[in-house]
Amino acid sequence: MTPFAARATRGPVVSPSRRRTPRRAPDYAALPTERTNPRSRELDRLSTDRLVATITREDRRAAASVALVRRSLVRAVDLVAQALGTGGRLIYAGAGTSGRLGVLDASECPPTFGVSPGRVVGVIAGGRRALWRAVEGAEDRGAAARQAIRRLRVGPRDVVCGICASGVTPFALAAIQEGRRRGARTIVVTCAPSPTLRELADVVVAPRPGPEVLTGSTRMKAGLATKMVLHTVTTGAMVRLGKVYGNMMVDLRPSSRKLRARALRMIGRLTSLPPGPAQALARRAGGRPNVALVMHRLGLDAARARKRLAAHGDNLRAALEE
Repeated sequence: MTPFAARATRGPVVSPSRRRTPRRAPDYAALPTERTNPRSRELDRLSTDRLVATITREDRRAAASVALVRRSLVRAVDLVAQALGTGGRLIYAGAGTSGRLGVLDASECPPTFGVSPGRVVGVIAGGRRALWRAVEGAEDRGAAARQAIRRLRVGPRDVVCGICASGVTPFALAAIQEGRRRGARTIVVTCAPSPTLRELADVVVAPRPGPEVLTGSTRMKAGLATKMVLHTVTTGAMVRLGKVYGNMMVDLRPSSRKLRARALRMIGRLTSLPPGPAQALARRAGGRPNVALVMHRLGLDAARARKRLAAHGDNLRAALEE
């Protein structure tokens, strides 16, 4: 076990590389993500202006495809909210672009929503270095995915979300299978749905962005659609859990100058206090907007405000409206 993998339960993690497990190769040529896009067949002959227009036009198709899977997104949001609300975790697992997008989404949840780094976890095929450099063959190592899921001690309270644009990535599928075997609920995010995936996962979120501008380059339209799905799932779940008040991230952790300024603006807006009193309230609240608003509205000190929030699962609206 690497030192980084040993810290898996405390934040976005990666899995170590493992020896390839022989398996029957799928018919890659038949996958939607491998088809040739007729609208970009002359890509190398286009002017720069037409080249950019073609890519952005196809990106709009990818965004539109996400809107068409709203029902499955609703199910995924509710499933993740239920898991997080009962002490469980969301575990992303993927390879390549899909794995990086999972780690990205997981890493942004703590500063945005104030959750512990171990609540939303990213596992990527190929280990830490796969975050910035391709690790050839890592996506085929299902045994590494199963080991990562076991190391995280995934159980019935958790949700395992396999991310695989092609729908056939062994690493992502093995992670889902191992999570399911251990009693976790399962989600798959793919741009190539199949009956096998529907049997494997409780929820299949499958936008159909169509073939890539650059044939097979799933970092483009498939990656864009996947990013939209992931941030919708986590943002939606956090809204359901009360981590958002109105449209403001009131449970953010003000760990940088920009975030401290954002928190102060929120406190001023929510309390209608002028700048000086708002700054004083922010200092007493440790910079946290939700604590500040409870203090201001209910006349509590910081310790009692934090206690009241904790009693309501850090749901600000519930703490104010009981």
